[in-house]
Amino acid sequence: MDYLLSLIPLLIGFYTLSFAAWLWKQKNRRGAAGTFLLTVVTVAVTFYAIFFRQPFE
Repeated sequence: MDYLLSLIPLLIGFYTLSFAAWLWKQKNRRGAAGTFLLTVVTVAVTFYAIFFRQPFE
């Protein structure tokens, strides 16, 4: 079930990274770098919360 739950952030992250690539092609380097960084951090925190964090008891 965790793998299906992790598919949603992956799809959103892929879409956002394609937007960052488009920004890079439009010569908006700062916007592309910020979008890339925000996406990587968000997906990493999401995966941490799904797979590694201990549940509340």
